[in-house]
Amino acid sequence: MDQSAIAMTGIELPFTSAALRTVLGWGLNPDASPHSHWQIAQWCDAFWCLYLDADAPSDIERLLPILADVDCQWDLFLANSYSLEELRTLDLEQVLLPLAWFDDWLHQVASAG
Repeated sequence: MDQSAIAMTGIELPFTSAALRTVLGWGLNPDASPHSHWQIAQWCDAFWCLYLDADAPSDIERLLPILADVDCQWDLFLANSYSLEELRTLDLEQVLLPLAWFDDWLHQVASAG
């Protein structure tokens, strides 16, 4: 795994479908998760970015829209939930996305095969 992705997210998992299910499962249960929703969104972004300029295997190709959605929804949630002033001082580690989103993403991963 790319060491810069580990340093950025703190999540030391390979970029695989099984790892994505694990990471999204952590998001669904934040009280028991070793990682914050911010770290999860960053990990999904790093996974997605790995295939920006490369052909992804078909099993990964099916996951790319889900990965992009996690990162996009994180950004939109911040923009729609906090003022610019709040964002300047916000501890991103404490921000929680709606848990239903993680449930939906997990279902999408299961459907993607």
